[in-house]
Amino acid sequence: MGQENIQQTVDRVLDGIAAKREAAMGKEGQPQDKDADSPQKEFKEITLKFGKGCVGEEFQGKDGKAYKEILVPNPDKNDHRPWQTFVVRANHVHENQFGKGMWIKLPAQGHTTLRRSVVVGEKPDGKKEWGTEKATVSNAELKKMMEAYKERPRESVKGRLEKKKAETAAKKPAEQQQDKNKSKGAEL
Repeated sequence: MGQENIQQTVDRVLDGIAAKREAAMGKEGQPQDKDADSPQKEFKEITLKFGKGCVGEEFQGKDGKAYKEILVPNPDKNDHRPWQTFVVRANHVHENQFGKGMWIKLPAQGHTTLRRSVVVGEKPDGKKEWGTEKATVSNAELKKMMEAYKERPRESVKGRLEKKKAETAAKKPAEQQQDKNKSKGAEL
């Protein structure tokens, strides 16, 4: 008798699940939209791509969740101030398929707070006193900042090789012979 009651209960639960599934699928077997009349909001995202060197150490926040600090390189090579940083959840930072770079997705319409360590003065014992400079930027602007290195003029190795060949060809044969003798003397 106990077996029959268990089997009846299981059948009743499965029938209930099947009925709920049919109601959710509708008559044609297609899922029904809860709000078919209201348009769905599009959630646009921006993908930030950067090198592994821009990822700081993972740390645990006050809320107990893991976070990672992302470094934003200075766009100017002559700017020797510390890089700006921002923090994202650790599970939002992903490695690309080749294992060389990293990427994260941020909301296109959102904003991010950047922090930079700055010297605010000097302590009586002669050590520097550090403070934090904060700036809020849009995520679109943040993407431009992360990819500023792409705008820098780059000279290829092949281009430098052609320049070096031209310089070598311009040297007098006597100077070339002296260079060869110097290199042979260094080997001995």
